Amino acid sequence: MANPVWADGPWPLITTPSKTQDVSKHASIYIANEMACAHNCMLRGLNSIYLQAEYVKKPQDIKDFLFFIKSWADWVSDHHILEEKQMFPGFEKVIGTTGFLNSNVEQHHAFEPQLKNLLKYGSHTSHVDYDATTVRTIIKEMAPSFRRHLSDEIDSLLSMQPYNGAALLKVYKHCVGEATKQDKQVVPPMVLGLRDVTFEGGNQWPSLPPMAAWVISYVLARRYSGSWRFLPCDSWGKPRALAFRSGDDNEATMG
Repeated sequence: MANPVWADGPWPLITTPSKTQDVSKHASIYIANEMACAHNCMLRGLNSIYLQAEYVKKPQDIKDFLFFIKSWADWVSDHHILEEKQMFPGFEKVIGTTGFLNSNVEQHHAFEPQLKNLLKYGSHTSHVDYDATTVRTIIKEMAPSFRRHLSDEIDSLLSMQPYNGAALLKVYKHCVGEATKQDKQVVPPMVLGLRDVTFEGGNQWPSLPPMAAWVISYVLARRYSGSWRFLPCDSWGKPRALAFRSGDDNEATMG
C-alpha cells in the first residue's frame, strides 16, 4: 500500500510564532500567531486542490471538487479584502503611520489575478469541461508569490510590538467578528477541515465555544458534505490521507 499523501506540501506550511515566542507577551504576537494558523489552513487547501486535481474523474466528484475550489478561493479572497478594507487601516490608525502595511497589500496584487482565475474556474466550469491541468497551472503560477506573502505578513504583524497592544487587539477582534458573517454552511466546515490540531506538537486553533465543532460537523457541513471529502483533516482537525490520490478510486466521508 502506498504511503498516505498529506497536504503539508508541495508548498510548505509556516512556522507559527508560538514556537519561539510567548503569545501573551503582546497582542501583536497573538495576532501574528492566529494569522499564521489561518495562513496554514490556506496552504493546506491550496496543496489539497493541487494534489487531488488530476485524480478526480467521476461527474459528481468533479462537481464537488469544483465547489471546493470555489469555496477555498472565495474564502481567501474575502480574507484579503477584509485585511485591505478594515484590518490593515485599523492597525495603521493605532500605529499612527499610514502605509505601514502597504508592502503586504502590494503582495496581494501579485497573486490576485491567478486567485480570481481559480475562483472563476471553480464557479463557472461545468464538470464535462473540467481539466486538471488548467487547475494545476493556475496554482503553479500563483503559489510562489502567495506562499511568500503568507509568510511575510507574519513578520509584518510581529513588527507591531512597539505599539498599543490593547488597541491592536480590538481591531483584530472586530475583523474576526466580520469574518464570521460568511456563509455558515461553507466557511466553518471548510476551515475546520483545513486546520491541523496536531501541527507543531499540538494546538487548539481556532478557539471554539463548547459543542461548536459538533454543530459544524453534523449540522452545518451536511449541505456540501461531498465537497468536504477533499479536506486534509476531519472535522476535529485530525490529519487524514487525501481522499483522491494516485492509484485510488475511493471516496472519503466527512469525519
